[in-house]
This record gives sequence, C-alpha cells and structure tokens, in this order.
Amino acid sequence: MVNYIDAIHIKTDGYTPEIHEDVCICMIDIVNFSIWCGKRTPAEIFKAMTEYNIFLSNIMEKYRYLTKIELVGDSVLIVSSLDAKDPSFSRTDAVVEMSRDILNNLDTIKEIFEENVSLRIGIHVGDIYSGFIQNPTKFQIFGNSINIASRLESSTLPGTYSLSEKSYMLLNNKSSNKEIGKKKRSVMKGVGLIEFRTGFMHRKKVLIADDDENCVTVFKKMVQIKYNLESTAVSTITDTFQTMKQNTYEICVLDIHFIDSCVLEFLREFRDWESMYRNHRQKILLTSSDIDETILKTYSNLIEGCIDKTKIYNIEYYPDL
Repeated sequence: MVNYIDAIHIKTDGYTPEIHEDVCICMIDIVNFSIWCGKRTPAEIFKAMTEYNIFLSNIMEKYRYLTKIELVGDSVLIVSSLDAKDPSFSRTDAVVEMSRDILNNLDTIKEIFEENVSLRIGIHVGDIYSGFIQNPTKFQIFGNSINIASRLESSTLPGTYSLSEKSYMLLNNKSSNKEIGKKKRSVMKGVGLIEFRTGFMHRKKVLIADDDENCVTVFKKMVQIKYNLESTAVSTITDTFQTMKQNTYEICVLDIHFIDSCVLEFLREFRDWESMYRNHRQKILLTSSDIDETILKTYSNLIEGCIDKTKIYNIEYYPDL
C-alpha cells in the first residue's frame, strides 16, 4: 500500500496545505539513547538506527493508515488517518495496538542497542496541519496536538505508553486493553492541563525478585511446576520496583531482604503508586527464611501470600492463586 506522503509527493508544487481533523498522533522516543551514542562510533550508530527504523516499519505494515512522518534523532513521529476514508476504521485502536506491539518486542530493541535502552510512547488525537516547506522541499505537519503527544511521551515511564483521555475515549476496544490505568491530570509544559492514562504491558510470566542466584534457580523450576509459567528475574530492589511499575506480571515472588535492605518501605510506596495509576493489583508472594507472625501481620495488606524459603523445594507450600 502506497503511504500518504509517497502518494502526494508527485504533486508537490500543486499541493495545498490542509487541516486534518482528529488524527491520532504517536511520538516514540528511545530512552538512554544519548548515553548509548556516547559509547559508539558513527558507523555503529547509523547501523543500529537503520535496524531500528526497519523494526518500526515492519510492525507498522501490520496496521492500516499509518504514516511515519519523520525520524529525527531518537524521536519518531507517526500519524494515523491522514488519508483514511473508511468510517469503520478506528485510528486510535490502530495506534494503541501498534504501540503495544512495539513495546512487546522490547527485547529486539535491547538487541539492537543494549540492555538499558528502552522506549517511551505518547498518543493523542487532535487536529494538525500538513504541507510542504521549501529549501529543501519537505512534507511537514504542525499543530498543538503534536506538542501534547510529545509531552505525554516525555512524561511516561520507560517501557510504557501514555494516551490522552480524548484518545482513550475514542478507543473501540477498551475491554482488550485492561492494562490501561486510571485517569490522571497533569499540567504539562507548553500545553497546560492534560488528562491522560498510562498503558502498562502485561507479561504472562512470574517475576522473581531475589539477589540469591540459587534461590532464583529453584524458584524458576518450582513456579513452572506449580503455576505452569515461565519466569524472569531481577536482583536489586531498584530493578524490582522499576520493572513492576513498567509491567504487570501473573505473580511476583519477592524476597524480603536484598543485601541487608528490607523491601517493606519500597513495597508500601509501590502499592501507593499502584493505587493511583492502575485498575488492577499486582499479585505478590513474599519469601523469607524466617517468616513469622510478626512479618505476616506487617505485610498482610501488601501481599497475596508467602513462601517459606526453608520449604522452597516443597510444592505444597506454594499458595494457590
């Protein structure tokens, strides 16, 4: 399918600038790109960015009426429905599904760049203006709606997407996007008060948060047997709660201590944050070698159950969920 820009490029001289009402705008940014660039040669940077551009283009091909306006530095601007005439087509659903498709493939992004590189995405529906500017001739779009999408992108968590409330209300498939969180309001630079929601990716896995490699190995085997789920592991408190804020998991198996640091305050902060931003509660199983009544009482409203590490090999001590 010929995209919108290619279709109109042959009539550049005769193209009249126009307004496009209620298009869906998507801004994508690479997190930690500048740090990554500082350690690479120009050849390495251009090779990676070419692979990244191909990655995005391959995903975009799955969805109708999407136009990549430009790739400038590490920012990508994609617009849905510059030319869509089909009244049954949902421009917002297409962009949200594309965004989820991209974020579900973050492993590919990390392979192209490195482990600490991620993506942020902002989505907004609004009016824009399109036309050609000269010297050199270039198709360009303008409008405050682009600024809103950009502010949403820059304010969201790595590995997530934020969409304006207007975009959310235009979604036909709200039921299939259960990981979209609660409505929030924020004053954003240059665009004022914006209502928005954050979309979190759901990993059908167990997150094992423990700095003991032996325990991680055992937990991976046991949760596979008990819950029939694959696992992924993190080994620091910071990575644990950053990962849980970016994603939701079937279960998180959380060790009570990380190198003499107790997780209690971090867990309380996470539950407070979760209650503000999400509609669903993350299931968390606390693990320790010295679980007693005091610990159970202290953590009772923060967790869904416990696993006694002294019985780590006994499947009967893993709670049913």
